[in-house]
Amino acid sequence: MADTTATAVRSPAHVITLASRRAAPSITDTLALHAAENALSMALSMLRNPQGSAVDLQRATARACRAATLLKRACAAQMQGGAA
Repeated sequence: MADTTATAVRSPAHVITLASRRAAPSITDTLALHAAENALSMALSMLRNPQGSAVDLQRATARACRAATLLKRACAAQMQGGAA
């Protein structure tokens, strides 16, 4: 039986990291992601309020929808290679 352990070991020169294949996110992309994160955080904080009302639930739903829209736009911008 042949020794196959030597063929399984590769040098680090063959490894391509993801960071080297794409450009760093632009400032606009970063801001869009932060805006989405803030909208989602606000929605969650409204839902965690023990004295929440039906109006708070509507506001939280609107914030969550806004966060989803912002994330969708940021993802589309990354796929196209541009800013949101």
